[in-house]
Amino acid sequence: MTYRYDFDLSVYFIADPSACGGRAIEAILRAAIKGGASMVQLRNKSRDLAVIESQAIVIQEILAESAIPFIINDHAELAAKIGADGVHIGQEDMSAARARDILGGEAILGVTAFTKEHFADIDSSIVDYVGTGPCYPTLTKPDKEVLGIKRFAELAKDSPVPVVGIGGITPENAGKIIKAGASGVAMMRSISMADDPEIAARAFL
Repeated sequence: MTYRYDFDLSVYFIADPSACGGRAIEAILRAAIKGGASMVQLRNKSRDLAVIESQAIVIQEILAESAIPFIINDHAELAAKIGADGVHIGQEDMSAARARDILGGEAILGVTAFTKEHFADIDSSIVDYVGTGPCYPTLTKPDKEVLGIKRFAELAKDSPVPVVGIGGITPENAGKIIKAGASGVAMMRSISMADDPEIAARAFL
């Protein structure tokens, strides 16, 4: 498969300021990078876009010292404005085609999909990867139905783009997701709430 952009999905760290145990997101991020995070996404569900932009710029500056792609959750316009490497959108956000128009041809575009219908709608000329889950119970979306390994594998095997498993993933259970067809795993609290985020990221790697 030829990718639009050369990126590594293996250890996909989702940085959320609300899930850092009261610690600065910058410190968590630097530790995750040292531990081996291969991609970073800023997830901030605040309605204050100015705050999100400020955080995005700081994270972008930290990641500029590395070759790790920086993805922004939801906000395609912001990603395009600051020159982030890409954006990740959910099923309730704008269409993938609209996001691609905003981002341009070279940026990374990820989408969330968790049903066969969602996967059937993926256009690999527009979308670069898909996040699928929750694979296990998760605090981020506790009311969402858990896919489990079997259903994850069923969705991943026919995906036209690389698949990232997300939701309740730890170093202990990540291997099962990879064996089920994932190109990588995405995590938040397993790193950001760990006593030592660097060691936690290294455990995933």
